[in-house]
Amino acid sequence: MNNIIKTFVASEAITEFALVSSTTDGKIAITDAATDARCIGVAQRACASGEVVEVLVQGESRVIAGDTIANTVSLVMADTDGNVVAHATSGNYAIGQILPNVNQASASADDQILIKFTGPNNLLP
Repeated sequence: MNNIIKTFVASEAITEFALVSSTTDGKIAITDAATDARCIGVAQRACASGEVVEVLVQGESRVIAGDTIANTVSLVMADTDGNVVAHATSGNYAIGQILPNVNQASASADDQILIKFTGPNNLLP
């Protein structure tokens, strides 16, 4: 799979490897809910409001774990800070799949982990 990276203007300060969503004015902001169907990718670096930032919209990227993620978890969703947590709870979108390796099969809060970003899908009923 080839990574696809696009550039967007940030509507707020964005941290490195945060999930981002499109805004109504065509900019991006940190994704703040697992119910957000407008999550478009992962910021590849930190930036200030008004700056242009590279966003992975398809492919593999590092993200930040918002909580402990067990080695039995495959799908992840957004939390309220642009981080990822285990996909669970009715009405939430999975945004990607963890790509574990022998050095990191699980994650603790604030760890960087590798995912395959797929965008919002697998909505839990």
